[in-house]
Amino acid sequence: MSTLSRYMIGTFFQLILILLGIWAIHLGKFGLGSGLIAATLMVFVVRSIKTKKIKEQQDKGLNPYDERAYYITRKAAYASYRIFIIISASFVLFGSILGPKIKLDPYNLIGMVILVMVLLHIIFYYYYSSRE
Repeated sequence: MSTLSRYMIGTFFQLILILLGIWAIHLGKFGLGSGLIAATLMVFVVRSIKTKKIKEQQDKGLNPYDERAYYITRKAAYASYRIFIIISASFVLFGSILGPKIKLDPYNLIGMVILVMVLLHIIFYYYYSSRE
């Protein structure tokens, strides 16, 4: 898949997220709608900058997708997965011993799980990138 096709597919999904944000505002959920729109616009800006940098590297004859980047990404993903499983198992163990003190909505729980996984991956990616 080329960089242009990846960019177009991502832009299509960003358009869908913006439309969902507008629909949420129309339904009266202003916080959710404005959050979706703002986050989608920020992702669009960051992706545009990243795509521009990749194109500049390709124009210079460099390979932006080298083996080192894949190696670091795999290593960071594995480390974040291991740490996340250990933390999750600890929460389940302590939660079953102490009993549920906090009631969570399943959607909020899934959102928090995704947030923790992404943050762990970013942290480990920069950690291994600085070490390798």
